Amino acid sequence: MEKTKEARVLDMTGGNSFRLLLVFAMPLFMGNLLQQLYNLADTAIAGHLLGDSALAQIGVTSALYSLLTNFAFGMNNGLALSVSRSFGAGNQKRLRQSVCWMTILSTSFAFLMMILFLLLRSPILVAMQVPEDTLQPALQYFTIILLGIPFTMAYNMESAMLQSVGNSIAPLFFLLASSILNVILDILFMGPFHFGIRGAAAATILSQAVSALLAFILILKRYPQLHFSAKDRHTGKDFVAGMLGAGMSMALMSAIYNIGSVVLQGSINALGNLYITAQVGGRKLAELFYIPGIALGTSTATYVSQNVGAERRSRIGRGMLSAIALYGAWWIIALLFTIFGAEDAVRMITGSDNREVIRNGALYLQISIPMIPPMAVLVIVRNGLQGMGHSVSPLICSSLELIGKVVFALFVVPVYGYFAVCICEPVTWVVCCIFILVFLFLVRRELKDTTEGDYINETI
Repeated sequence: MEKTKEARVLDMTGGNSFRLLLVFAMPLFMGNLLQQLYNLADTAIAGHLLGDSALAQIGVTSALYSLLTNFAFGMNNGLALSVSRSFGAGNQKRLRQSVCWMTILSTSFAFLMMILFLLLRSPILVAMQVPEDTLQPALQYFTIILLGIPFTMAYNMESAMLQSVGNSIAPLFFLLASSILNVILDILFMGPFHFGIRGAAAATILSQAVSALLAFILILKRYPQLHFSAKDRHTGKDFVAGMLGAGMSMALMSAIYNIGSVVLQGSINALGNLYITAQVGGRKLAELFYIPGIALGTSTATYVSQNVGAERRSRIGRGMLSAIALYGAWWIIALLFTIFGAEDAVRMITGSDNREVIRNGALYLQISIPMIPPMAVLVIVRNGLQGMGHSVSPLICSSLELIGKVVFALFVVPVYGYFAVCICEPVTWVVCCIFILVFLFLVRRELKDTTEGDYINETI
């Protein structure tokens, strides 16, 4: 690890791959864990203070909100790959140009997304078969969330910049501050102030704005290598097109997957508020155990990008294997939790005493959690390929997930009900895992150093 006088950075082009990924991924993991714990607290506060109906009103838009946040996350991580490669290569001029265009592109997409979804929000919710008694409150909640898109994009952009030069700790502290503020505002807005679910949405965007501001101040004061001027806009069109292509590829990879989730959410909405509430409880808990995929996927992409920039490709395969091993340890914890505490956890999160809500929420966990291994391999290899510069195969993989969810939503869920919802993702994980491993095998020669033609003997 290399420390500069200005700030903390991490060079992952040399040393023990397992240790480097653990050091880099742990703050990301803790940050994502914190985010999921906040989401659980947010759900529990809404459920206990406002009841099952409020959870249903929030739940009908949850897939849409995930679509927006994951698009922002993917876009900025894709744009940041150029920053990582420039950092790994020690090219300061290219680093400044990368940061400049990352800011321009990310900001442009933030306002484009906000305007587009504000215009289309009503038709989208109607198309998602939101129950009539839930539509207007859900629309109010979603409108406030949409107004906060620029804050969501800004925080994701700043975090991706910091992570691209090896600082995954600062975003964790910003997220901690944001989460604490979010919970406090949730209690105030949904409690004494009686804002209902609109208060939950307002608390979310206000806390994200605080995180974005804190990250901006840190970059301004301690990361001169991430500063740029107007002249840094002047670079080749191919360079900008390459950055945009990487950003769009990772954004679409996330978005296509989440479009499938939106379609699937529509089929859940058609089943009624009972199943919507059960899905909120089960899904929120399941996402708690999916978080290593986010942390390790981001870490793998950064690790691979830096090593590609430094021409040390022989380290890529070791990094992927190390990330998969780290996820495996977390999976054991997830399995134990699911076996011994699924129903109690669903009851605690939703605040519901409806037996069907609890049973179906637990069923979602009991089917999805045992199937985490193929999802872990899929996420890590897919992000690794992105770091290597492959954008088409991960996009095809995400398209397969979309197709799978659409098929389930249109043809399987109407016949087999909520059970089909529970098995949908595990089935698509297995199919996509096979596809991505086949592609990795086909490009296996790229896992060797071009200058040496063989693997470097290094301890993992």
